[in-house]
Amino acid sequence: MAYISEIRLTGKGKTDASIRFQPGTNVVSGDSDTGKSYLLRCVDYVFGAEEMTKVFAEAAGYEIVWLELVNAEQETLTLARHLTGGDIRAYGVPIEDVLVKPEDDIAVGETNGDGADDISNANVEVLAWKRQGRSKARDITSRVFPFFGIPEEVRLRSNDKGKTQRLSIRTLLPIFVFDEAMIISERSSILGDGFGQTANKRMFSYVLTGTDDSKIIAQENQEIVRAEITAKLSLIDDLLAPVEGRLAQIGSEEDESDNTEKVEAAIESLSSFLSENEEQRNRLRDERREQLSLQRRAESQIIGIEELLERYRLLNERYTSDLQRLDFIAEGSHFFDGLQDSVCPLCGQDIDASSHTHDGVEAAPDANAVYQSAKAEAAKIQGLQRDLQAAMKDLNNRKILREDESAKAAIEVSRIDRVLDGMLAPTRVRAKSSLDELVQRRLTLQTWQYDREEAARLRNLKGELDEKLPSAGQKQTWAPIDSVAVNSLCRDIEAVLQEWSWPPEVRVEFDDKTYDIKVNGKARKSYGKGFRAVLNSALAIGLLKYCHANKKPHPKFVILDSPLTTVKQRNVASSPEDAKADAEINQTIEPLFWDSLSKISDEVQIIVLDNKEPEGDAAKLLNLQIFSGPTAAPDERAGFFPPTK
Repeated sequence: MAYISEIRLTGKGKTDASIRFQPGTNVVSGDSDTGKSYLLRCVDYVFGAEEMTKVFAEAAGYEIVWLELVNAEQETLTLARHLTGGDIRAYGVPIEDVLVKPEDDIAVGETNGDGADDISNANVEVLAWKRQGRSKARDITSRVFPFFGIPEEVRLRSNDKGKTQRLSIRTLLPIFVFDEAMIISERSSILGDGFGQTANKRMFSYVLTGTDDSKIIAQENQEIVRAEITAKLSLIDDLLAPVEGRLAQIGSEEDESDNTEKVEAAIESLSSFLSENEEQRNRLRDERREQLSLQRRAESQIIGIEELLERYRLLNERYTSDLQRLDFIAEGSHFFDGLQDSVCPLCGQDIDASSHTHDGVEAAPDANAVYQSAKAEAAKIQGLQRDLQAAMKDLNNRKILREDESAKAAIEVSRIDRVLDGMLAPTRVRAKSSLDELVQRRLTLQTWQYDREEAARLRNLKGELDEKLPSAGQKQTWAPIDSVAVNSLCRDIEAVLQEWSWPPEVRVEFDDKTYDIKVNGKARKSYGKGFRAVLNSALAIGLLKYCHANKKPHPKFVILDSPLTTVKQRNVASSPEDAKADAEINQTIEPLFWDSLSKISDEVQIIVLDNKEPEGDAAKLLNLQIFSGPTAAPDERAGFFPPTK
């Protein structure tokens, strides 16, 4: 079993709102608007409701709702969810251990400023409030089902074709959480809000038998299958028509397979020829590049030689000019001795080159010495000029060789160009044109062949679908709900009603069309809302006892909101029909109701939220908590929320 041990709300700067429960029967009684129904909404919200459906003024400022559960192995599961929505946090310790504060004496219930309470326990698991699409993420169902002793993956049939879906806590909720609207509803509580009725029915069958629908193989709807096959046949006809039209236009063509082989052979031959042509062209291009390189290198050397020859010519002219000057000097020295004596303008003496000197003034050169010096220098220059002329002759020879190399390279380049442009290029163009025609021919032949194969494939597929069409989608029948289990449940409900003042001969039946009970042949929805609430309570408690006794899947706790409130108001019924139905209820039902619940085993849990409160011995045996409302005395509890200071 599992039971709720505490519901708590916390918020920054707010005193915790908390209520604790025990195994067995718990009763929260008191005035309206004291927060009784809000407790049920908290449970519903933590168990994956999309939003907190009940707005309570006193809840302003609170941020997180906590739900503490304990199972048969005395394991604790604490679930927490922010009141604004989002995913759920799960802890394996009690609420008090989760809310342990650091040593700075933070007040109980105070948050750390980001909306989440300060916690010392890091072992937290974040659960999705529901799975989105085909997600396999862990959600609230993944955590609470194993805690309740229910397998995590339970499959339920969701339609008459055998399609299955996962059982979630939201689908299971209608059998153990009855809010004030559901408990008086004319609609079956098992079917919930009316969506996914097949899944809800299979959920009820699973709870009664413990057997799910995981072994079922889904079968498609016959009309859907027939429509799908018809649509496929129509599509095949649409695809086949143009193919057959193209095949009809081929006419008396020669055998395509032979033509294809010939075309393939011709394409291969031309491709080989073009490949050889390309290789030859590449080889000639390499030779052309090599000859061009030789030509450019020879021309570059010729330019260098010509520049050097020009410099040598200028140097030779310089040498010739120098020799002419030396000749002039030598010739002048020859005539120097034939000059007449002259008087020195400095001293007035006859000039004698051999002895006539003045201090500080260099003596006149000896004519013979000048001649010899000019002769020696001329001989030196003549030697250099001969070497220069030999070098110029060698350069001229080299220039002739390079000019010959350049001419030969130019002739070779011209020859290669004639071969490339005059022979290989036209041959390549003609071969490529022929190859393009052959490729186009091959494409045409392949298209014809593809059309033949595609037509054959579509005809075969059409034949297969035609064979499937008559037997498509045979109607599937399903076994009814287990009658033995249902009868056993009805006997348990009868026992509950007898404890609540019904006579021993009361007869409870289950209507498998409305998925609701009948009492003494009268459908539950035919009674007034007070009686409907009582009978729904009997169904919930009877199912709880049945599952506990037979070890069937059930959380083993039930929450009932206002099972007796409408009974109390039977004299002010909303309609004459309700007044007539409520009048049939035995006047002793209320005390017997409390007396019966006081004897509930501690191995299960029932939480009753009602304006009525038990009296006498029953009140002492029940875990009774009274919300006294605004007029509560100092030693009384006003409601779920602590009074504002």
